Amino acid sequence: MQLADLSSMQELNDFMTEPTPGLVEMMSTLEGEILVLGGSGKMGPELVETIVRADREAGNTPRVTVASLFPPPRGQEVSDRFQELGVGVMDGDLTDPAFLGSIPKMANVIYMVGFKFGSAADPGRAIQMNCVLPAQVGMAFPESRIVVFSSGNPYEFVRAETGGSSEDALLVPHGLYGWSIIGRETAFRATAAGYRHQKVALYRLMYAQHLAYGVLVDLAKMIVKGEPISLAIPYVNLISQRDANDRAIRALLVADNPPQPFNVNGPAVRVRELVEKLACHLGKTPNLVEDEAEEARLGNDGFCVERFGPYRDGAEEMIQAAAHWIAQGGEDWDLPTMFGNVASQY
Repeated sequence: MQLADLSSMQELNDFMTEPTPGLVEMMSTLEGEILVLGGSGKMGPELVETIVRADREAGNTPRVTVASLFPPPRGQEVSDRFQELGVGVMDGDLTDPAFLGSIPKMANVIYMVGFKFGSAADPGRAIQMNCVLPAQVGMAFPESRIVVFSSGNPYEFVRAETGGSSEDALLVPHGLYGWSIIGRETAFRATAAGYRHQKVALYRLMYAQHLAYGVLVDLAKMIVKGEPISLAIPYVNLISQRDANDRAIRALLVADNPPQPFNVNGPAVRVRELVEKLACHLGKTPNLVEDEAEEARLGNDGFCVERFGPYRDGAEEMIQAAAHWIAQGGEDWDLPTMFGNVASQY
């Protein structure tokens, strides 16, 4: 089944958690347990289920534990689903030293905790979640391979023809959130410097697309409602969430000491063109406003593609699927990205 053919949340979940042959091969040789910290958010549930499916296809008993808060409205549902899958569940606050200290040491850690939306209005929480907690986690797992969910947010704005910022590009953070991303990566660089057996991959994601959440479905909904769509950000990287999760898990293989930055972002697509394509599929006329800028924050994922091969889902398929999903009234998680919003500084 193709992405654009999906018509139910169950079909979508099955599609999004299908492991690649490369991931199954990795799980057949990976030693040790896998610990996911903060796996109850937008990407975590499907990432965890992908690990379980890959483990089973590799002939293994699932060996993943999730330690996280499981807040409403979906928290209990996510926790129950993990337990159905045979996943170990530890429900608690990672900022509580007693809870963090109670988590068993595991060979492989995927760190998904972060605070983005609302960070400017709550600087204390932003620093706690994005800077202090990473240092505490790094010290708690001194001999683990750790994939750290990070972001391309601190990259400078560039023209699309440059191909985007590679992992060694200058970081030019904007605002508290951008600086807190620097803080997160610096915390793990510091613990890796102190623990020679710790290996870290800094997973810089830009931006995962899902039919229940993401830039494309947000733009499709704005088109349907006739809302103004800003062109102040002229280009955006697009990668499907299942490809993003696949690379997040396989990033365990690139973790190193010193830490290895790892861009995962997909192609850069012109916003005007993707909006026009969405509108065409939807039979609508988009309301495009503001002057189109020349530069955007874009990533270059050449290292990722060279190491693990091409992604499964292309931009054209994701655009068509988003339009189809919204046209048929598909469910969503009501978590707007704010991309294309006139007042947003996305």
